[in-house]
Amino acid sequence: MTTVADIKKYNLKGVNSSVELGKKGSYISGNADAVSFFTVNNDLQKVSIANATLATHAITKGQLDAVTEELVQHITVEFDFESGASVDLASIASGTRVFGVTVDVPTTWTASDNTATYVEIGDSGNSARFIRAQDVDVLIAGQYHSQYQYEYDSADTLKLSVTGGDASAGVGSVSILLSTGIIAITDYGSIVSSADANSDLGNIA
Repeated sequence: MTTVADIKKYNLKGVNSSVELGKKGSYISGNADAVSFFTVNNDLQKVSIANATLATHAITKGQLDAVTEELVQHITVEFDFESGASVDLASIASGTRVFGVTVDVPTTWTASDNTATYVEIGDSGNSARFIRAQDVDVLIAGQYHSQYQYEYDSADTLKLSVTGGDASAGVGSVSILLSTGIIAITDYGSIVSSADANSDLGNIA
């Protein structure tokens, strides 16, 4: 005789919380909060699904990758005073837009001046396209933001260069924001003014 506690929806008896698929195969396990798919070894199982066609459907990895490849990407690389000549930061595709470059100097570098020791950020065509020599004062801790933006019409490589000069210690990091075309960019770097001639304009050139 079936008791009331055994009766589930549609007047049918419920199954166990874990259901095996085939003999000694993967299994499905569920509770009040979630349904999970496991391998025979109790590891979470990959689940194959069709591409979503409605807003309420789960999407495949391929659909997600197609959407996110256009989103903003963030690159962060740490470096020190001994980084030396050019170091590759990232390979970028044609159409990539770099719209933010920041160099962070968390503590003052050990150097007698900031003219012989400096940081440059650029690419294979212009090693100082975003951060030029002396844009970053390694003798003052802080964040230094580039005011240059650039869209690449062919594949390139972003590069970091540190000229050690007379520095004997010092660390920093560079952060780069880029997109492959989703964001409209205004080229503020096209203002033709020199930092030396117009101190109120900062490093715009």
